Amino acid sequence: MTELLGGLGPAVIKSTWIQMFLAILVIGLRAYTASRTGEKWRWDFIWILLALVAGILTGVMSTMSAINGMGNHLANLNVQALYDLLYWEYLSTYLGTLSIAFSKFSVTALLLNVQYRTRNKTRRYALWISAITFAITSLLEIFLTAFQCAPDIKVWMVLDLATCKLEKGARVISYIHAITGGLTDIFLALFPISFVWDLQTSIKIKIGFCALMAVGIIPGIMSFYRFKTLRLIYTAPDVPYALGIFSLWAGVELGSLLILCSIPPLRPLFKKAYNKVSTRARTITGTAVFNRTGARSAYTTKVDKLDQDRLDDLDASGNVHVVVVEAGNKESMV
Repeated sequence: MTELLGGLGPAVIKSTWIQMFLAILVIGLRAYTASRTGEKWRWDFIWILLALVAGILTGVMSTMSAINGMGNHLANLNVQALYDLLYWEYLSTYLGTLSIAFSKFSVTALLLNVQYRTRNKTRRYALWISAITFAITSLLEIFLTAFQCAPDIKVWMVLDLATCKLEKGARVISYIHAITGGLTDIFLALFPISFVWDLQTSIKIKIGFCALMAVGIIPGIMSFYRFKTLRLIYTAPDVPYALGIFSLWAGVELGSLLILCSIPPLRPLFKKAYNKVSTRARTITGTAVFNRTGARSAYTTKVDKLDQDRLDDLDASGNVHVVVVEAGNKESMV
């Protein structure tokens, strides 16, 4: 079976599992961040966990398809290998569609939670309509693809005689699903602009949140490119190789969704890490300044949580104020 693995197959496997590893890492950090806050599991986290499980299973199916010849050239495969790779590829498509949908639901749930304070029903309805629309197209994608032929197994046994009354519908919905996915990603990525200015927080945080959410445009671009690769599958004479191209780009879309939609919830973790590094640097600088100006013993204020109010404790040069202690005397500030 190993001789069937060739062409784009190895690249598909490597790309898939590198992205899955990064997704597991990022979502693991997201789980760690949530556990530190002591909050209950929110729907955005539940959806992304479901998306990760479906994504890993998609990777397994895609790997099996590549092992059986997906990404290789048709001339290098026999009939049974063609059937096997198509079987695994279809399973990968079904699970990948679910993973992509769950990822978008996660972003939608996050936005619903964040913008809830604005009490704007129109925006909430817009998010719900977006999620429901993509859910419907995803279900139609799976149903029409799985049951386009009678009997069902003829979907991947393409050389056998079969009646495929829904074949045209399956192709049309695959195009619609790709376009709808891209538009949904862009809508969700830019949606925070519509409400973030109504939140009672600093301009810096507002801009930062919008910037973090805007990275969701990247999966949207991948979804539009999936539209192009779908046309290649339906028109190319070398279908296994065309499927390799499709799987590469579809895998990037799925992986980027899992990774990028988990970055905004990691902001507290990034902020905490940044504050620790920043505080340590300022503490060292402050101690060095004191040591150059006197020989007295000193210790610096310990900063565990640096918020906007405590930034006032830093002098204009960015040095932490140093507390000087002398035996028998009160503390004085340098």
